[in-house]
Amino acid sequence: PTRPTIGDGKTEPYQIGTAAELYWFAGLVNGTLEGVEKDASANAKLMNNITVNEGVLDANKDLVSGKDFIPWTPIGTSDVPYTGTFDGKGYTISGLYIDKTSSYYVGLFGCIGANGKISNVGVLDSYFQFRALGGGVCGVNYGELQNCSNSSTVIGTQGDTKIGGVCGDNYGTVRDCKNTGSVRGKGTIGGVCG
Repeated sequence: PTRPTIGDGKTEPYQIGTAAELYWFAGLVNGTLEGVEKDASANAKLMNNITVNEGVLDANKDLVSGKDFIPWTPIGTSDVPYTGTFDGKGYTISGLYIDKTSSYYVGLFGCIGANGKISNVGVLDSYFQFRALGGGVCGVNYGELQNCSNSSTVIGTQGDTKIGGVCGDNYGTVRDCKNTGSVRGKGTIGGVCG
């Protein structure tokens, strides 16, 4: 991971323009960066379209087999939800990959807290397979999702789970979001929100 050169996450949002910077930001929020204090309320904005893995899905929105994809760890957990403001500025994040049938709280963001706000971001060509509570943009939302989209594949494997194209389970606000991805599995399934 690489620290963004512009922004401090407080007075000025971190400017994220590469996959390495996106991974650094996830590590900052989740508290997994060595020697860097966790900051679950850091603000960020995208400066470019970001591709983590190339060609994750085929034309049928199924996982391309035989490739070794770099896995993604969602931003924010159930223990430490993301409470900052993340503005995608209309850019997209492509090629996120999670294939862990034991995982909960899965998506670009795992869990968004009551003060968290995610806006103007699209998640493309990504594959999320998990146990429960997953979506392309976020697993569980207590905050606000605005103008977000998903065109990825979201698969939940547990029978009593909530699965959504944009958001798995919502206790906050979801506004002007859309899904053109594939959402499947067992449980409560929604195009935008489970």
